[in-house]
Amino acid sequence: MNKLTAIFLGPQGSGKGTQIQLLKEAMVAQDATRKIVHFEMGKQLRELATKDDYTGRLTNEILQQGGLIPYAISASLFAQYLMDTMHTGEEDLIIDGFPRTATQVPTLDSALVEFYKRDMPTVVCINISDDEAVARLLKRGRHDDTEESIRKRLAWSRKDTMPNIEWFRANPLYRVVDIDGERTVEAIHADILAKLGLA
Repeated sequence: MNKLTAIFLGPQGSGKGTQIQLLKEAMVAQDATRKIVHFEMGKQLRELATKDDYTGRLTNEILQQGGLIPYAISASLFAQYLMDTMHTGEEDLIIDGFPRTATQVPTLDSALVEFYKRDMPTVVCINISDDEAVARLLKRGRHDDTEESIRKRLAWSRKDTMPNIEWFRANPLYRVVDIDGERTVEAIHADILAKLGLA
């Protein structure tokens, strides 16, 4: 069975977390021996922010203000996670929340293709409109989610994250699959499995 390398991109509210969980469950159901490495940038940053040291406090301050963690920190978290979890090279690898900016793309590329020699990583791009994202995120009811703050984050995401997808499209060492994220969870899941060759 081929090793999967999947990079999930899409705006907040696009359902990446839900779809990744369903994908992992489907992969394990097909083969219980599969080892899946799942990197979540948001989770790594939140864990870092809970540390009672200088780095943890600085990270927490930036996250509380809704700011961007500097490149050196996010890139090192990504690299360290792979070094800690890639034990044999036979692992399936799922990445969520990285790369978020153009400066992070070369880090991902040098790790996946140059160092770990991953064959044809697939970028899974879940597309939804801003209006749909706002509606979904407001439904979550988080205290810091106002329509204004959500639209601000989405605008930043469109400006900084979306151009990365074009870089992947232009690179013959990667494959990009577009997923319509404004359907039922089940339909999206089936589409992702089919496009990843797992159906």
